[in-house]
Amino acid sequence: MDDLTQADIAFVRSSGRRPESVTNQLQMLRGGWQSVRVSRAAVPGDGVELLQDHDTTALRELHQRAAADGRVSSFVPASGSGTRMFQSLFGLHRDGARDLNAIRAQAAAGDSAAKDACVVLDNIRAFAIWPELEKRGCSADALSGILEALFSEGGLQYHELPKGLIPYHRYGGGSRTAFAEHLREAAALGTDGERRCRVHFTVGETHQALFEEAARREAESLGRELQVTFEIGFSVQSPATDAIGVDGEGRVLRDKAGNVAFRPGGHGALLVNLADAGGDIVLIKNIDNIAREEFQQQIAEVRALISGLLLLVEREVHAEVRRLRAGGDAGAAVNLLAKRFGVRPANATAGDAARSEWALAQLDRPIRVCGVVATQEHAGGRPFWIPTPERGDTLQLVEGAEVNMDNAHERDAFKRSGHFNPVDMACSIRDADGRPYDLQQFIVPDRALIARKVVGGVASAVYEHPGLWNGGMGLWNTIFVDVPGFIFNPVKSLADLWTPAHRAPSSD
Repeated sequence: MDDLTQADIAFVRSSGRRPESVTNQLQMLRGGWQSVRVSRAAVPGDGVELLQDHDTTALRELHQRAAADGRVSSFVPASGSGTRMFQSLFGLHRDGARDLNAIRAQAAAGDSAAKDACVVLDNIRAFAIWPELEKRGCSADALSGILEALFSEGGLQYHELPKGLIPYHRYGGGSRTAFAEHLREAAALGTDGERRCRVHFTVGETHQALFEEAARREAESLGRELQVTFEIGFSVQSPATDAIGVDGEGRVLRDKAGNVAFRPGGHGALLVNLADAGGDIVLIKNIDNIAREEFQQQIAEVRALISGLLLLVEREVHAEVRRLRAGGDAGAAVNLLAKRFGVRPANATAGDAARSEWALAQLDRPIRVCGVVATQEHAGGRPFWIPTPERGDTLQLVEGAEVNMDNAHERDAFKRSGHFNPVDMACSIRDADGRPYDLQQFIVPDRALIARKVVGGVASAVYEHPGLWNGGMGLWNTIFVDVPGFIFNPVKSLADLWTPAHRAPSSD
């Protein structure tokens, strides 16, 4: 194993990074990583709230007032590429496939990639990509022509576009991208008193110009249709958040010049973008989770209730923060922490001053309400109670990769979790005086992730910052609320666009 040299440290500084951060990354990659201790799964009645237990009319009104006041904006991570969406079809192109019946036979034999491809090819005329294929003279039953039009040099090359700019949904008047559909849903969530709608997208640097062109086009046409003025912002992941990796011997990965090599540090790095976007009440949702227009109002109504619950709790919290700052007794604040977030003082007999100081520190931080879907099918973040210093057991999202599945207690707790995080949340990121929080102060650094990848043909371990919704928000005050499954309509492969929330009604 090699350590950072003085030349390395000078290089790190010259790149705008902090050498101590890189050193910490190196230590974790070499064995400092620890799994997350899980106390128990969050379930209805113990950490997962139900919307029907709240006054939904009041929640809806709170959201509408905040939107009208210009407090609400949307934040959409949108840097994902379309490569995976077209993976099964691209595999056919790469292998020189020409016989559609042969692909169907492979699908019937259980080949998952062939099954995925057949869903698309057997229904290609109904997909939003078909109009462009048809313009190129494609026939729906000519496999080779479709693959050539999609992937050959001079072809449509959708697999090289970001997901947000790929045609998702087909309507009588044409096709819409995921980007365009997100603008519609954001408008459905509400505008301010001047009919303005604010949406921020995080995008890949190489695709920002394409998104900006789409934004100009959509803002004009859609704004005219809906009588809305869109304020669309873009940002890219800061190179300063890139991280390091090591090979199987623990040696630092380096570039051709021998300098420390940096790679994108995972979606946790987007915490910087979230802070820089300048929001107040921010509704977060991934770019690939967007349904057709026919479903958007129903989905927006649920998202408005999530926002309303956040605003209700924020009002309670900010009132207690102001009261504590004015020298008020800690009793009501301690009760609020227990009632809303399950946070309790470790020392119940502490003096009044200490209790007030503790309660203020626990309340004065960002708040989020996360919609969670009842399911056992999806991988990814799930809601748990986990022990947190000075806060007792707190509600947090935990990825399966963070849990020690060799530990019987932790494995059983993870299996008992019956909810999944679809990344649909409302966040309050300003304090009681309206000042933005420094979100970096509420990260749990120990919850960084280690990704196993092949880099330059070498099996390597690569550092990733604590996940944006996991350790990146690990010290936020969190509420989980059960939401209906119809709000979650992800598109991981092109075949997912044949599911009901994406398929045109005439295609049934």
